[in-house]
Amino acid sequence: MQQEIASAISGNLRLRLTSEDKTRLAKSSATNPEAYQFYLKGRYLANQSTVEGLKKSMEYFQQAIDKDSGYAMAYVGLADSYNWLGGGLNYLPPSETLPKAKAAARKALELDDTLGEAHAALAYAEWFYDRDWPSAEREFKRAIELNPNSAISHERYSECLLTRTRFGEGIDEIKRAQELDPVSTQELGGLGHAYLIMHRYDESISYFQKALDLYPNAAFIRAQLAWSYAAKRMYPQALAEYEKIAEPDKSVAAENQLVASGLGWVYAVSGRRADALKIAKELGDLSSHAYVDFYQFATIYAGLGEKDEAFRLLEKGYEERSAGMPYLAVDPFWDGMRSDPRYADLLRRMSLPQPK
Repeated sequence: MQQEIASAISGNLRLRLTSEDKTRLAKSSATNPEAYQFYLKGRYLANQSTVEGLKKSMEYFQQAIDKDSGYAMAYVGLADSYNWLGGGLNYLPPSETLPKAKAAARKALELDDTLGEAHAALAYAEWFYDRDWPSAEREFKRAIELNPNSAISHERYSECLLTRTRFGEGIDEIKRAQELDPVSTQELGGLGHAYLIMHRYDESISYFQKALDLYPNAAFIRAQLAWSYAAKRMYPQALAEYEKIAEPDKSVAAENQLVASGLGWVYAVSGRRADALKIAKELGDLSSHAYVDFYQFATIYAGLGEKDEAFRLLEKGYEERSAGMPYLAVDPFWDGMRSDPRYADLLRRMSLPQPK
C-alpha cells in the first residue's frame, strides 16, 4: 500500500528519488498516507540542498509528525535537514541547529532503534558539534551494520575518517557510497573532496569534472575544482572555474559563504590581494547581522600569509563550534601555517591528529 502511494506521489510531483530515498521509503513506518506524502515532499526539498529548500523540508517533516507521531523516518528527515543547515552547508549557526539534529535523531531511535539512518544522523551531529569522535564512530558503524546499502551513511562516515587522517578507510567508504548512488552529486563530489584533502589534486580534479559533467550548475563542486587547481598553483584555471559560477552563487551571502570565501582564498594565493581583502571585508560586514563560519573566513587570511588574523578567526571558529573546524588537520588552506605552535595547539584542543 505505501509503495503504491509512493509511486503515485512521485509521479504527481515528478520527483527524481535517489537510491538513498528509495531505501528510506522501503523502511518507512508511516501508518498515515498523508504523513507519508508530507515526508516525500520533505525529502524532495531537502535534496535540493538550498537554505530555502531545507527550511521548507522541515515544515513538511513536522507536518508528517503531526499526522503520525510515531513516524520515525520523519524525525530522521528533520535531523538530516538540521545537520545540513548547521553542519555540512554552513547556512545557520551550529549552536542553533545541531542540538536539534541530535534531539530529532534520538527521538527517531526511541521509536525504532533499528533505523540505520537515525544512527548516522546522530553520529553526524556528534562529529560536527560535540567533537565526540569515539561516539560518532560507534554510531556510524552501527548505522552501516543495520543498513549496509545506505550511501549517505558510508559518505558521512568517510568524512569522519578523513578528518582523522584515516585516508585509506575514508576512501573505501566514499567509494562504497558512490557505488551505491553512482549519479549523486554528494558521492561524486565526495570523492573529489577526499582526494583534495589528501593533496592528491589530479585525482580530485578528475572526480570534480565527472560530477560537473552530470551537474554543470553545482556551484560548490565547481568551487572545489577551482581550489584543486589553485592548490596546484594553476591559478588561471582556478579563476576560470570561478568565472563559470553564476554571480549570485559566488557573491558574499549567508547562503553561499563556502563558495564566496573559497573565491577569497583563490584570490589570495594567486596574488590578487585587493580582491581577496574585498571579500574578507564583505564577510566581516555580513557577520554583524548573519551567521558567518569563521573557519572559512580564516582561509582568506591564511592565503594572504596573515597568520595572526587567520588564527584569531580560527579561535572564534573553535569557540562557536564551526562545522569547518573538524577539517583543520587536513584542509590544504593551512599548509603554510602547520609549523606554527598555535596550529598544533588547536589540533590538540580539537583532539585531532597532527598531520604527518
